[in-house]
Amino acid sequence: MANTRNAGRKPKLSDEQLNTIIGRYKSGETLSSLALEAGISKQALSKRIKNRSTNKVSTLDYYIDGELCTRISLDTRRHSLRIINYTTQLSRRAFGYIDNPNWTDLQSFLDEYYEIAKGIKSYNQYIMTDSIEDIDILRDNASAEKYSIVADDNEAVPRFFFSKKEKVLNRTDTNGYQLKGTTHNRRYFVKSQAIMSGVVLNDHLVEVIASDICRQLSIPCVQQKLCRFIYEGKSYEGVYSENFELDGYTFISFESLLNRQGLSTKDEDFIALDSISKLKWCAKQLSVIGRLEYKDTLKYMLDLAIIDCLIGNVDRHTRNFGLFYNAHSTRYEIPLVFDNGMGLFENDYYRDSYNTFDEAMRNVYVAPYGEDPFDMIIMLNEEFDLSNIYPALQDLTYPDILTTEYALEYERRMSDYVRTKIH
Repeated sequence: MANTRNAGRKPKLSDEQLNTIIGRYKSGETLSSLALEAGISKQALSKRIKNRSTNKVSTLDYYIDGELCTRISLDTRRHSLRIINYTTQLSRRAFGYIDNPNWTDLQSFLDEYYEIAKGIKSYNQYIMTDSIEDIDILRDNASAEKYSIVADDNEAVPRFFFSKKEKVLNRTDTNGYQLKGTTHNRRYFVKSQAIMSGVVLNDHLVEVIASDICRQLSIPCVQQKLCRFIYEGKSYEGVYSENFELDGYTFISFESLLNRQGLSTKDEDFIALDSISKLKWCAKQLSVIGRLEYKDTLKYMLDLAIIDCLIGNVDRHTRNFGLFYNAHSTRYEIPLVFDNGMGLFENDYYRDSYNTFDEAMRNVYVAPYGEDPFDMIIMLNEEFDLSNIYPALQDLTYPDILTTEYALEYERRMSDYVRTKIH
């Protein structure tokens, strides 16, 4: 006989009550005490929890910019999954270069996008599934620290964990070090703040400032975001960015490109050139070697010079600009601007010992031209009419994240200088 009146015993626990009990159980309370409080048997409560934890999520769809990039088919009982990628771009796939992810890879992926799935942050990347609770079921919070990235409820930035077993680059010189590494799926490149002669620098903040300035001026740039770099239990501030190598790009430095042609910026002919001629010479070499339009390589060199002037970056050496080589097309391309941290006096571990701003400025120059940044930006404007190329330049604002005295003074002076000198 059909149960037309919905007869039968109704569950004593609502879904909300069960969620609370599961949370308390995971926190260490015993099943017996929780069952007694709820007014049901221990066996019944255990069954409810087990049934809840084995709910199935048939698919997770991973989107970027409204485009379905990866569909993940799941079997939660067997802890197995299959994926279908709808894009050839590795950086837009849910698991990057991993074609056959396992359950641990899924856990890492869900930890990585947990805040997005919960709606805490608004990104252009999101996960579609039947309900947010499904994500909670799949995530294994107890083992979260096993994975490369963890959403931290107490911090606004992600934390990346690395160990000695992983390939972590330790950039060293005679005075200090900086840690660098990629996440387990190679999706992100992560680097810590630099430490020189025992002085902890804020170069990671300069990277974020430079990224924001590039965004304002529409300069193609590797976008750097704040994070924590955890290495062997020790925490550093740092930045992370998408790893462009996932999409088949290899960066070839200007120094390497010139060496293949038997050329060098150390040649007397180059050294004798004025700054604008040096910039154009570099653009010409990139154009010839890469078989690219000169106007495009000239714009790239101008972008580098502008951002270096605006932040006082002294570290634009011939190994951090050049060309991208695209392995898929077997062609050279204009690269994104990157490696912008050695500005706003965060390259100088003596920065706190100077008596005046002008004294600190004695060590600030725009490479590879050797020019004072305030002088250099005037030269660039006279040659290229900067307000026409960068319409937002006069309305430029600096993110309020680096509050050292000389950095703030540099930002104030450069802002005033641009508004009054660039027309």
